[in-house]
Amino acid sequence: MGIVDKNNPPLDSEISSFLSKIDFQLPSGFIDFFKDANGADVSTDDKFVALWALTDMVQLNKEYNVEEYAPEFFVFGSDGGDTAYAIEKSTGDIYEMPFIGMSKEEAKYISKTFTAFIEEL
Repeated sequence: MGIVDKNNPPLDSEISSFLSKIDFQLPSGFIDFFKDANGADVSTDDKFVALWALTDMVQLNKEYNVEEYAPEFFVFGSDGGDTAYAIEKSTGDIYEMPFIGMSKEEAKYISKTFTAFIEEL
């Protein structure tokens, strides 16, 4: 993993609120990471990932119309450009897909766990 610029941790009540608003299994390591940081920017020599604040994720998924275009997924971050990083709701697996043309057909598998996703950056 490269340089990580973490936001302050969310409150326990904010984590509980997030968990009450979702109806799918999160990947292993997801909540553990977000207990320590309410969002983060991760950068390596050749990659940048903006992990959205846990407190903003549900609203941002609405604003990006994820439920309409890719209802099988829940987006949790981006590359700061046109690529979204998302959880497949049925499996908890992590994928990347374009924001424009967002769909199951365009999704590319990345990892089984959030921990592996972070370690591979």
